[in-house]
Amino acid sequence: MRNGDECENNSHSGMTSQSNHHDDCLFAPTGCGSSVTSHMSDHNVSVFSNQSPQLKVYADLVKLYPENKAYVRQYAELLLNAGQLSTATEILRHLHHLLLKQGENSKADNLAMQFPQIGRINNSRGQYREDIRKLLPLSMRNILWLKLHQKRLQEGHHLFRRGEMDDTLYLVCEGELAEFIKGNNGKPVLLNLIQAGDVVAESTLLLPGPHKTDVVANKISIVAKLPRRKMATALARSPSLKAALQHKADFRRMTALISSCPLLENVPLDMRQHMAVESFIRQYPTGTTIHKSGEKLSYVDLIVRGEACFQLQDKDSLRELKSLTPGSLIGDTEAIQDGGCPADMIANSALAIVHIPCDAFIAVVEAYPPLRNALFANAAKQRSQLMDKLNELQTQQLN
Repeated sequence: MRNGDECENNSHSGMTSQSNHHDDCLFAPTGCGSSVTSHMSDHNVSVFSNQSPQLKVYADLVKLYPENKAYVRQYAELLLNAGQLSTATEILRHLHHLLLKQGENSKADNLAMQFPQIGRINNSRGQYREDIRKLLPLSMRNILWLKLHQKRLQEGHHLFRRGEMDDTLYLVCEGELAEFIKGNNGKPVLLNLIQAGDVVAESTLLLPGPHKTDVVANKISIVAKLPRRKMATALARSPSLKAALQHKADFRRMTALISSCPLLENVPLDMRQHMAVESFIRQYPTGTTIHKSGEKLSYVDLIVRGEACFQLQDKDSLRELKSLTPGSLIGDTEAIQDGGCPADMIANSALAIVHIPCDAFIAVVEAYPPLRNALFANAAKQRSQLMDKLNELQTQQLN
C-alpha cells in the first residue's frame, strides 16, 4: 500500500460506508506518515485495541498512517464510544494539530468547539489582524509618501509611553511592536503584537487623549506616521476604514480589560484574546440586582469599574457578605463546576462589567491548567471569607 487511500479502498472496504457517513466531520485521507508523531505514542494507539475488532483495525491504521485525518477522527470517535476518554482526547489533539499544520484553521476551530476537552483555542481573533493598508487612501499607500513619513525604532525602544499625548496613527511597515499595560504586581502584561501591515494608536485617533499603554519595538522596526488631519479626511470618506479601526480598537480595549484581572493577566495572550472575541461590556446603575442567589450564570463577570457586593437577606435587614471591586471575577469556578451565584449580587455604585461567555472561559481553563489551579485556590479563599463573615453575623445576632 502506498497511501491511506489505497489502504481504505483495498484493506477494509466494508468500513467505507461508515466513514462516509460522517462527511461533515471526517476529511479526505491524506498521505501516510513514516512514523507516529510525537502527539501519539504506540501505547495510545494500541492500549485498547483488544476490546473491539473495529477499534483494533483503526488503532493499527492510525499507527501506520498517523497523518490520515479520516482514520484519526474515526479512531477518536470509536474510543469515545468505548469510554476511553483520556486516549480519545489525545488523539483529538493530534487531529487538531494536523488540521492546523495543513492550514485548515476553520476545521480546527470547529473541532475545538465540538470537543472543548482537548483544550485548544480557535483562531477567530485573526480577523482583527487584517492588513489596514488596503483600506488607506491611495496617496497614503504611495511608497515615496510612506518613506517621507517613516520612523525607525531600535529593538527595545518605545514608540510611545503610557500617559503621553499623541493623536497620530502609526502603520507598521517592517518589524514588530509589542503593546503592554502594567499588571497587578507592577510587571508588564503583553496585550498585543503588532506586525507589518497593522496599525497602532487607533484608539487615540478615534478618541483623543493620553495613551493608556506602552508600545515597544520587539525588533528593529519601521513605522509610518499617518497624521491626524489626513486620517480624519480619510475616515470621513471611507466608512469601511473607520469601521475597521473601530472594530480593532474595541477588540484591543476588551483584551486590555480582561488582562487587568489579577487572575487572568498571566494567561497566554492568545487565550485572553480568545475570551475577548465574544465578550461585551454592560453598565449598571447603583442599586441594580445583578444576580440572585443560586442563579445559573451564562457568563463569567469581570468588574472593571465601580463596586458591588454579595448580600444576604436576614429577616427584615440586608447584610453585606463581601465587597466586589474592579478586577473581581464572579461565576468563574461556578462555570467550571456548573454551580450558581453564591449570593445576591448588588451594585453599590455605577458599575461596568465585562461579560465573558462561559464556553470561551471554560475552553481557556481547559487549555491552560495553571488558570484552573489559580481559580480553585481563589475559590477556597473566597469561601473561607464568606464563612467567616457569616459566622460574624451569627455572633452579632446572638449578642
